[in-house]
Amino acid sequence: MTTVRIDFPDDQVAMLAAKAAAQGLSLEDWLRSLATREARPPKGRYTLAELVRQCDLEVPLSTEDQQWMEAPPVGRESL
Repeated sequence: MTTVRIDFPDDQVAMLAAKAAAQGLSLEDWLRSLATREARPPKGRYTLAELVRQCDLEVPLSTEDQQWMEAPPVGRESL
């Protein structure tokens, strides 16, 4: 097993230790569990395609949205 040392300011260590304790873990075990967790999006995260499928494209734009769509670009955005 590889060991890595990371130095944090005391106030950050106390905050992280409190998070770990709330889950019944030591700070070291909590950090180890984070390091070994599978890399996947947490629940509540969606792809753009999933979000668009939930939209009703027949709903008319509000006045505010219509004004925004008709406004000239102010940066490098494009539609």
